[in-house]
Amino acid sequence: MTVGHHLETAEQTRHRRIVNAVVAGVLVLIAVIGLLVFEQTKQDSRTEQLAQQLHDRLVAAGLPAPDTDVIGDSLGSDGGLICQDPTSPLIAARYRSSITNGASGPGSRPVIADRDTIAATELAIDTYCPDHLRAYLERMSDLKLGDTTK
Repeated sequence: MTVGHHLETAEQTRHRRIVNAVVAGVLVLIAVIGLLVFEQTKQDSRTEQLAQQLHDRLVAAGLPAPDTDVIGDSLGSDGGLICQDPTSPLIAARYRSSITNGASGPGSRPVIADRDTIAATELAIDTYCPDHLRAYLERMSDLKLGDTTK
């Protein structure tokens, strides 16, 4: 019995190349999905860590603390809106408008800001973006504070 050499036909060569291309494409797709999932898991871990840290700091300060899932969903891993530049006039206006009597136009009046709200915001900024804390404290230093909520 002699061993013969089997020559591949053009059709078999084309079929093999198609199979190889499909397999390579699937492997690349799996690798990309794996990288995306890994990156999301890494971000979720940081989000959970910061949310837990803020939750613990709020509790230690005697302030009401939402569930860590709520904190994580609201602030993410970068602090979200709370870490925008506090020296921005628009951000300062947003803070000041949130401590008014709620009327619009000429009936709008400033009110005494709640000390706990300012303290909770301070803790959140210190946890998520400590480099903005000083500017936030400077913006809030001239507010009249009191125990206005229970």
